Amino acid sequence: MPFKFKIDNHQQGRRLDKVLRGKWPNLPLGALMKYFRKRQILVNGSPANYNDKVIAGQEIQVPWDDSPVKKTITPQGPSVRVHLDIIYADSNICIINKPWNLLTQPAKRNDDSVIARIIKELGWRDNSFLPTPVHRLDRNTSGILVVALNGEALRVLNEAWRNGKVRKKYLALVSGNPKDKGTVKVALVKDTSKNMVTPVKSGGLNAETRYRTIKGNGDVALVSLELLTGRPHQARAHMAYVGNPIIGDRKYGDQKINQKWIQKGIKRPLLHARTITFDENFPAPLEYLSGRTFNAPPPDDFLSVLRERGWHIYNWGV
Repeated sequence: MPFKFKIDNHQQGRRLDKVLRGKWPNLPLGALMKYFRKRQILVNGSPANYNDKVIAGQEIQVPWDDSPVKKTITPQGPSVRVHLDIIYADSNICIINKPWNLLTQPAKRNDDSVIARIIKELGWRDNSFLPTPVHRLDRNTSGILVVALNGEALRVLNEAWRNGKVRKKYLALVSGNPKDKGTVKVALVKDTSKNMVTPVKSGGLNAETRYRTIKGNGDVALVSLELLTGRPHQARAHMAYVGNPIIGDRKYGDQKINQKWIQKGIKRPLLHARTITFDENFPAPLEYLSGRTFNAPPPDDFLSVLRERGWHIYNWGV
């Protein structure tokens, strides 16, 4: 017997195949596409295409007899710590200062993660939409992270990211003595078996990083980074490429230098997402974010190196 459900406001504007895969995450993609080819998936009684954009209130009919599999997370158990450093929150978005060594999304049930903590702290009860990160931070990268709290905000933010209406800046502590400023424009190829990227002169994915040195004393420098593209490990690979790897980076850095920092308690690449700035004409319904900048203070391991160097903590011009 076919199953029917209606599109809600959170799903408004999404592609139909993505809505269905969200409700039935275990349904193989090949099987889903087969149902579309056979014209067995209907919108308001008419056969639909996989890439149709849905509208709130539309009735969707699928040819299987099953209740929707809701994407739920139960953030309970000894591994979940509730505290999260929330910088800003309203009914549309939540901006947090992510600690390092924390997953953005849980890999399995009861994992501690940004999403699990937001669900717990906000007392989340809406199973039709779960808080969704708009961009990514590696597990061991600390700093500012934007999370959408409803479907409309998610769509607006995703489009804004694609159109360059959001600027992100990072702070990094690097080895050596980098130039005062520069731009690294070198493509990257990912090796999934090693979870690493390699700079290449031809082929690969375009990647561009702009950097500026804020402080330096010969062997260590504090730099501001702006990622003009958003490739995995981009900042780490690009700074290593120009000869100034990020301190604590065991994948891309100098292992002898890293050993010194490990002995001082540095256990991860000292990369921190410092600021998010929204475009002056940010689209509705998030127009109230227009021109606003949000800052995330660096964590203790990052600050410990600054203190060791006698560098004062201030706004650093980023």
